[in-house]
Amino acid sequence: MGMAMTMAGCASAWRAPQAGATDGSPTSTAPASTTTTTSTATDTAPALPALAAIDLQGQISIKLLATDDLPAKGVSLGFFFNGQPDAGRLDLMTPLGSQIAQVGWSPTGAWLRRSGGSGGDAPPESRFGTDLSATPSPDDGLERFDHIGALSERVLGEAIPLQTLIHWMQGRADPQRPSTAAPDAELATGTFTQDGWLIDTREWPRRLQAQRAASPGLRGIQLKVHLDR
Repeated sequence: MGMAMTMAGCASAWRAPQAGATDGSPTSTAPASTTTTTSTATDTAPALPALAAIDLQGQISIKLLATDDLPAKGVSLGFFFNGQPDAGRLDLMTPLGSQIAQVGWSPTGAWLRRSGGSGGDAPPESRFGTDLSATPSPDDGLERFDHIGALSERVLGEAIPLQTLIHWMQGRADPQRPSTAAPDAELATGTFTQDGWLIDTREWPRRLQAQRAASPGLRGIQLKVHLDR
């Protein structure tokens, strides 16, 4: 799917709650010899700091390489992303700026909201894989999936690691998944491999490239992302 993405993230500070008085004074006025002070407060773990939303904007082109049975196909889209890699929303537009769909995901699943109508003025080459602008069937306008990989596979025909792509668009590997430096010594610092993809961040933060070579059962894919912010 073609789209544009934006990125940036930070963690907000938090203050741990005090466990009790800091001067050591008793809370009872009765003589110490006859009264025992018992704390009834329940210790609770502080909430994790909330992460600030990442905002990414740009254009993305996706090319599925030809196979013995299928011709090559590609799509270019504009995009806005807001959220975090584990939970976020992606707005997808045609190159002319008309919204095609919204994609969202969280740890519990993923959803797709298509734009209404039967395609409007969107040119065929701007379609997100299949006819993304077709009217969805659910009453709330959402099509739901178990995870974001299943969503992208339904739409594109191949699973795109969108959550990991948010990390790549920030010029880094996904810290939760193994990664290695690029095996080709001619490639400069800024290239690495992760989950079978070769990622090139040498032109980051303006551009990013990622590609997955074809293998049995998997189609070769090339991604190019231009980041506006």
